Amino acid sequence: MRKISLIFSCLCTLTFSPWVVRGQDPTLSQFYAAPLLISPAFAGVSQTSKVNFNHRNQWPNLTANYQFSSLTADISVASINSGFGFIATTDKQFSNLKTTTLGLQYAYHLTLAPESSVSFGMEGAYVNRGIDYSSLVFGDQVSSLVNGGSLGTSTDPILNQFKPNANYVDLSTGALFNLKNTWLGVSAHHLNAPNKSLLNGSDDILQTKYSVQLGTKILFEDSYYEQNSASERNREKSISPVMHYKHQGTFDQMDLGAYLTLSPLVIGAWYRGIPLKNNSSASSRESIVALLGYRQDNFSIGYSYDMTISNLGLPSGGAHEISIAYLFDLAMSIKKPLLKIKRNISCPKF
Repeated sequence: MRKISLIFSCLCTLTFSPWVVRGQDPTLSQFYAAPLLISPAFAGVSQTSKVNFNHRNQWPNLTANYQFSSLTADISVASINSGFGFIATTDKQFSNLKTTTLGLQYAYHLTLAPESSVSFGMEGAYVNRGIDYSSLVFGDQVSSLVNGGSLGTSTDPILNQFKPNANYVDLSTGALFNLKNTWLGVSAHHLNAPNKSLLNGSDDILQTKYSVQLGTKILFEDSYYEQNSASERNREKSISPVMHYKHQGTFDQMDLGAYLTLSPLVIGAWYRGIPLKNNSSASSRESIVALLGYRQDNFSIGYSYDMTISNLGLPSGGAHEISIAYLFDLAMSIKKPLLKIKRNISCPKF
């Protein structure tokens, strides 16, 4: 009966969500480990190509467990100052609601001076969102069990109100400015405000999300190696204060912290929330995040844990996140098959 009650509660949440709750985008703690999800302007930004995998398991101790996975890849075409990116993501809520996204990105990179550049990117994605009705239990099925029958297939009229899937196109854009070891980025996702409703004849508009990325890298010692070469990365000693702010509808969130790199180890810590907001706000204090990463040559792996400090508290289980990335020190060219990289943006890799 507990399982049936839980499923019924989830169904009610899904049924009334278009009027009560506006769903927000997935949030990664290791946001620089999936830069293409932040902004399409990161595609091929430093004349490098890379592959990133990320997985997040949020609130594992709650029935409202949320899981998100992404695979992103981008390639630099240095001869035309361009980068091309690919994103594939999937997330599951309540084990019933699933969203899958496939997207393509293009970015143009313009060098302003030897140590500064600006990038502009755009993204088009196809999104599929749907409910797995096979794991839901309805009232007529419960009545059948109570009367000694089998669970069977539901004929509840409420099923006629739902669409099996919602499919839509999602458009995004972004810009990134880099000055030596400092960067500033802005991005806007869901520019076309797509309708993601799963109810027939209703609207559930996905509101545009705006975000700002700001950070700088402070090197403890100068490097004698070619910029962003494997030798330089393997000897890096630096600290990178960062800020990532997001606003979507009535929801806003900020990550504020720093990465300490003592190659091959990377340690990170930051606060998620809006410190100056009233403490009664859900987003004023969310979590404290700790990261431990390992980076050697072109490979990196990181693990982070979100300690929940909101009203959900520690019993929620926080959030576990893992990232795996591989960086290719090569860029494609129309004139030459491969080019060695010449410049790099100083964003952290986790």
